[in-house]
Amino acid sequence: MEQGSELQRLEKFVEKILTRFSALKADKEQLEQELFDRDLLIEELRENLSSKATERNEISQRVNKIVDQIEEWELSLGDTGEAEMSNLSDSPDFDKKETASETQEHEIGSHDEDKRVQHGLFSMTGSK
Repeated sequence: MEQGSELQRLEKFVEKILTRFSALKADKEQLEQELFDRDLLIEELRENLSSKATERNEISQRVNKIVDQIEEWELSLGDTGEAEMSNLSDSPDFDKKETASETQEHEIGSHDEDKRVQHGLFSMTGSK
């Protein structure tokens, strides 16, 4: 009988090892899948980061171009703007007072134009 009980103990031991092996194998497959998913996520995030960096550089270039244009405009105003303003104020048609309705019309028209200009400035699909 002793051989039978030893054989049963061996069978139970082998069964326990096989159960553990199967569980470890399932855990390994799950971890490999998680690793694969994380690698995909990392690659996606790297591409996203690269895309954002490219977008940031494009925006930076556009802003620098706008700043350069404003600086050029300011320089041109500095040269000719003062002379034009003095010539304009000397002219007989120059009237420093606007009526309230003229001021309001000017502000509304200017505001609508500002919206269009701003939309064009910040539109990523705008022409270069």
